[in-house]
Amino acid sequence: MTIQSPDEFCNKLTQILSNCGIALIFLPHLKGSFLHGATFYDGNKIVIGLTVRGKDADKFWFSLFHEIGHILKGHINQLEGTSQQDEKEADEFASNILIPLDEFKSFISEKNYTKSNIIKFANKSGIDAGILVGRLQKEHYVNFDTFNDLKKKYKIVNI
Repeated sequence: MTIQSPDEFCNKLTQILSNCGIALIFLPHLKGSFLHGATFYDGNKIVIGLTVRGKDADKFWFSLFHEIGHILKGHINQLEGTSQQDEKEADEFASNILIPLDEFKSFISEKNYTKSNIIKFANKSGIDAGILVGRLQKEHYVNFDTFNDLKKKYKIVNI
């Protein structure tokens, strides 16, 4: 779905998660906040709320899988909230669901961070190239101002 537009994936994604007992809601970005997503229980239903802070598609997908990581690892509804370790685990889950660790390690071992190599890897992996760019930037393999033209911007309206 990462290579589709929000018009194509929003309804499908909402339905898939609904079938798993998870309500997905899209929220406007709260100006001045750093919030990308939140997960909580509402009665017997789990709710994931996502914003498109900065409109970056790679951050949207990372945030979605980060929140799913919290669910799968049992981090939601803890009395003390999530710990730094919980956040680290959710980050690792999201990173490795989007780009499996062994594939990512293989890519970075080549140390050939060209636009054509990034696109080739993304096409082979079936992901949007911006997701790989975002991970390379986050993990400091390339500068944050490098290959941003490969990163898509989303505008998601409540559906």
